[in-house]
Amino acid sequence: MADAVTALVVDDEEMTRAIVAGYLSRIGYRTLEAETMAQAWEILSANGAAIHVVLLDRRLSDGDGLELYERMKGMPELAGIPVIVQTISDSSAEIAAAIRAGVFYYLIKPYDGALLRSVVRAAEETTGRLKSLQGDLRSRSDAIALLRDARFRFRTPQEAQNLAIALSSVASTGHSLTFGLSEILVNAVEHGNLGIGFEAKGRLKASGMLSREIEARLASSEHRDKYATLHVERSDSRVIFTVTDMGPGFDFNRYLSVDASQSHATHGRGIALARMVGFDQLTFVGTGNRVVGIVNLDRE
Repeated sequence: MADAVTALVVDDEEMTRAIVAGYLSRIGYRTLEAETMAQAWEILSANGAAIHVVLLDRRLSDGDGLELYERMKGMPELAGIPVIVQTISDSSAEIAAAIRAGVFYYLIKPYDGALLRSVVRAAEETTGRLKSLQGDLRSRSDAIALLRDARFRFRTPQEAQNLAIALSSVASTGHSLTFGLSEILVNAVEHGNLGIGFEAKGRLKASGMLSREIEARLASSEHRDKYATLHVERSDSRVIFTVTDMGPGFDFNRYLSVDASQSHATHGRGIALARMVGFDQLTFVGTGNRVVGIVNLDRE
C-alpha cells in the first residue's frame, strides 16, 4: 500500500504488537514493530521520515520507553513525530511524567480498537496543528516575553490553540505551559460556552462528529455571540492566567484528579493533567466558569 501511513509499535509483548497492528490496519496504517528501545532506535534512524506515529510502551526490557522519546526529541528529523505512550499503570505520577516529557497522548492497557484508532488520529491531528502554529513562534518570542498585562478574547478551539502556542514563551519554566494553557482554553470554549459535556463529547468523538458539532454550535443563534477571555498578568516572580467563559459552570471537582475510572475514555483527563504539569496552582472559581492558573517563574 504505497500511500499507507506508517506506525512504529514498540512493545516487548509480541501479542500486543500483533493486536495493535491489526487495529491500525483497519484505518489504513502499516506497522513496523520493535521489541526493545535499541531495535526501535535502529528503525527510527533508518526510516524516521516515513513514520507518522509511534506507540511506545513505558516498560520495556531494556528500560523506560520515555528514554527513547527523549532521544527522539534530540533529533530534529524525529522530534515532530507524535508519540502515544502505552502503560499498564493508571498512576497519576506515571502519566504526569509522560506529559512533562512532552507526550500529549497515552493509553492504559487494556484498550479496544476504537479507542486506539481515536487516539492515534487525535495525536496526528494535534501534532499537525502544533507544527503549523509554531512556524513563526520564534519571531514572536522576544515580544511575548515583554508582556506584563494583556487581555485576549477568543471563540473557537483553533483560536484557543493559537493563544496557547503564542503565549508559551511568556515565561521560562519547568512546566508544560503550552499543554496546560491549551487544556483550559479549549475547555472554556467546548465545555463552557458551547455546553458540550463529558458524555456528549465521548459520543461525538466516537462517531467522528465532534468538529462538525462544534462548528454548528459556534454558528447557532444560541452560541454565536459567546466568547471567552484570557487575562495574563506577569510580575517578576510569577505569571497569572485567568480564563473566563460565558457558560453556567460545571462540576470541576470531578476532573481535578486522574483516576482509573476514566482510563478507557478518550478525554476527561486534561484538566487534571494541566493542574499537575502545566501550572504551580490551578484553581476554579465559583461555579467553574472561571479558572486561575499560576506559574512561578524560574530564577537563575
